[in-house]
Amino acid sequence: MNDRKIIFVGGIHAVGKGTVCEKLKQKFNFKHLSASQVLKWDEMSDLNNKKVQDFKTTQNRLLNNLGKIIEPNKTYLLDGHFTLLNSNGEPEKIDESAFIGIQPKSIILLTCEPKLIFERLKKRDNSTYKLDVLEKMQLMEIEHAKYISQKLDIPLFTVIDGDTTSIFEYLETL
Repeated sequence: MNDRKIIFVGGIHAVGKGTVCEKLKQKFNFKHLSASQVLKWDEMSDLNNKKVQDFKTTQNRLLNNLGKIIEPNKTYLLDGHFTLLNSNGEPEKIDESAFIGIQPKSIILLTCEPKLIFERLKKRDNSTYKLDVLEKMQLMEIEHAKYISQKLDIPLFTVIDGDTTSIFEYLETL
């Protein structure tokens, strides 16, 4: 498992993880996986439902499926979250054991103005999220990403509004 080459691209829903990962994939020929894809979220829940009923079961499924997908000597972008909405619709941090299991070699954290995220979610998911919940979720995401970076002793690169030029420069130094 030490031969894993995973760059974890984190951020809250609609921050632009998929868009950024596609650009990185094209530039660096990385493999791109989303946590939802690895989890097979569509088998567990309605795709538009962003609430997690059981964090532990969900994270165990992520790690098990990831172990079946990852090939040695290939670099992967895994886009996912440091916090998710629990069954009550409140942001909750993902347990550090999930990140210990993922073994990322670096973290790229995407942030964006919560009002813009609010508008993107309204268009994309056809549902309205509370702006204060999105603000709280993003602050928790940033805080938890910093904690995980320090805990696992791996670099954290924070990006505002999907600035891929700065990410390209960062990845060339890894």
